[in-house]
Amino acid sequence: MNIRELLVHWHLAMHTKAWASEQVLWEAIADRGLTALDDARQLADVAALAPLQQAWADHAWRNQAATLYRTQPMVTRLDAAYPPRLAESNQPPAVLFYQGDWAVLARLSLAVVGSRQAGRYTRQALVELGRELPALTVISGLAAGADSFAHEYALSRGWPTVAVVANGLDQVYPAANRSLQAAIAQAGLLVSEYPLGVLPAPFRFVARNRIIAGLAHGVLVTEAAAHSGSLITANYALQNNREVFALPNRVGEAQGVGTNALIQAGAKLVQTGADLLEELQFYP
Repeated sequence: MNIRELLVHWHLAMHTKAWASEQVLWEAIADRGLTALDDARQLADVAALAPLQQAWADHAWRNQAATLYRTQPMVTRLDAAYPPRLAESNQPPAVLFYQGDWAVLARLSLAVVGSRQAGRYTRQALVELGRELPALTVISGLAAGADSFAHEYALSRGWPTVAVVANGLDQVYPAANRSLQAAIAQAGLLVSEYPLGVLPAPFRFVARNRIIAGLAHGVLVTEAAAHSGSLITANYALQNNREVFALPNRVGEAQGVGTNALIQAGAKLVQTGADLLEELQFYP
């Protein structure tokens, strides 16, 4: 077994644990200067691998893990294809499973996030902003509301779109997005840090947000209530030194409280596509 396969097996066995537990193994790999094809026995003395022994003792699990490693498209932190922006971000995942065209991540990208209750305002804003934008890779989380509108808009323009989901790639959430998820896998990219079969859970949506922020060059929040999960994504973006943009909204509008607060805190107020390009133009 090489180091890459060991990292994937560790991820499969330990993905329900805190991110810090996975980071222990990654630090051991990095500190020893090991590469993907090096022999995994070079880590035999690493105490952090002890929990993996129990999983390996289950032959059915080990065979299943080996099959997934051979058949499921994935990118690990050891691979040259791992996005540099994500590698330098807050808590980069050790493994990302995917369906679709991985190459779309190399293009200029904008994450678009917002409330699940977002409505006509978000839809209209995307149309107005998009008229002044070049073809961008649009990244979002495939949730109801603003996320879905962002993916749908990108597909309608023939732009690549990336959905980062909070479950295994064989699951669909929300169920109403089944056809949208299939369209993204066909014309864009579907990404998850979770193995097949993993169901969505509240904490996984929060964890998913760090990947959205890590992959994108900038994050646009369209509509958000005072305690919206979109604000978590914006906070991750700030931690990663990404550009944060927000649409202003009317006073007293519940779905505008969060975006207006972001603007007060220093996010760039967006009224035109040029407002986005003014900041994003600095990225290759």
